[in-house]
Amino acid sequence: MELREALARFDGLNILVLGDCFVDEYLTGDCSRLSPEAPVPILRVDPKQTKRVLGGAANTAANIASLGGKPILFALCGQDAAGKNFVELCVKGGLLLEAFSDGRPTNVKTRLLGQQQQLLRMDQEETRNISAGLEQNVLAIFRKHLSQAHAVVLSDYAKGFLTDTLTKALIREAGAAGKILILDPRPQHAAHYENCDTITPNWKECLGLIGYPDQDATPENLKKAGSELRARLRCHVLLTLGSKGIAFFHKDGGEPFHIPTAAREVFDVSGAGDTVVASYALSRAAGLELRHSVDLANRAAGIVVGKSGTATVTREEMLHGDADGGRLLSRSQLSSWRDALRAGGQRLVTINGSFDLLHAGHLHILEQARAQGDVLLVGLNSDASIRNYKSKNRPLIPEAERAKILLGLRCVDAVHLFDEEVPMPFLEEAKPDVHVNGSEYGADCIEAPTVKKNGGRIHIVEKIAGLSTSGLLEKIQKLSG
Repeated sequence: MELREALARFDGLNILVLGDCFVDEYLTGDCSRLSPEAPVPILRVDPKQTKRVLGGAANTAANIASLGGKPILFALCGQDAAGKNFVELCVKGGLLLEAFSDGRPTNVKTRLLGQQQQLLRMDQEETRNISAGLEQNVLAIFRKHLSQAHAVVLSDYAKGFLTDTLTKALIREAGAAGKILILDPRPQHAAHYENCDTITPNWKECLGLIGYPDQDATPENLKKAGSELRARLRCHVLLTLGSKGIAFFHKDGGEPFHIPTAAREVFDVSGAGDTVVASYALSRAAGLELRHSVDLANRAAGIVVGKSGTATVTREEMLHGDADGGRLLSRSQLSSWRDALRAGGQRLVTINGSFDLLHAGHLHILEQARAQGDVLLVGLNSDASIRNYKSKNRPLIPEAERAKILLGLRCVDAVHLFDEEVPMPFLEEAKPDVHVNGSEYGADCIEAPTVKKNGGRIHIVEKIAGLSTSGLLEKIQKLSG
């Protein structure tokens, strides 16, 4: 089955997600001074770079939504400012929320970052099991949704929502209704998890679930531990191995298989397990074969670890993540890609245009642009964009071919296709250090306010006289006439 067809099957699948949820907060700024009060760094927080996203089980639900599914999230959140923010993030992410409260505050994980390096993480949480009465309330609402669900996901972060009693009841109810249940586990709750459909630990969690001492994930150790966990819990085992990919053990005892990592560059593994669970759950709910489901989960993880912080993966990224070595970037990839560059001290340069019928004049300005920094991102007008602002008879070269030609040039590091007639929306996401334009547009070009607002500058390149696409077209028409 082709990837596009497989992903299309995700549309409208109802997935129930239950588990511990968080607001993941990122406070980012400059950290270049030490405090005179104590030998500790000072972080000067930039409010523009502060962000809050859904974490824990909520991140799994957010990934399901971004891939086209319809998650219904069962979450415990407080009647506080963080709880209000959590609800707003759920609404923004397209999640249907079944919210519960028992007086505790909303879980918040705050990460402090200076120059994109994590300095400290602060956890605000109150960990205790929910009451028996709340267990029954959750179970009653779960039953109302179960008949319309295509799969169930339990994300256990050991914060007290998924108690022993509730977890066993949810597994039992889902099994009786013939629903697939995927469980993201914590080792201390191993006794809760028997007879789920699939369990999704990482290597350390796998060892903890079966009580094995710490050891390397050699092929021999992997096979022994994975087989032991499968036998004990009587379920499929999807074992995430970081840079080594994913190993899968069939609950009926078939030969395990291993899929190497799909990641090209790992920037941040936060929430990668949530993405694996979301993609795998949707694939199983869509009726895909086990190996195909694991392959899609691995593909999704390979994309999300290239992003900064807790993040989601989209269907567009799944479709185009392999295109031209992962250098054809979607809109949602731009900010995390830029953050990764800056974390490595690299300066980002942008330029935009249609680059239809590429010629020496284009090559000149692209090479001059690349000389202004370390990485060059080309904003490329899509076919629809060109038809809107130029002519219904243009472009001459389709967008996929134009992107491929640009990526074949040594001076071009990445390409972003945009449908708007103007480049400002993509520049707002990319926030380049330098934006390059031709002399015919000048320093007061329409891009200047957006670029300067975000701390960048405009660089103008003189146009080579007599070199233009329109001039080439005139020559071609004369020759053909």
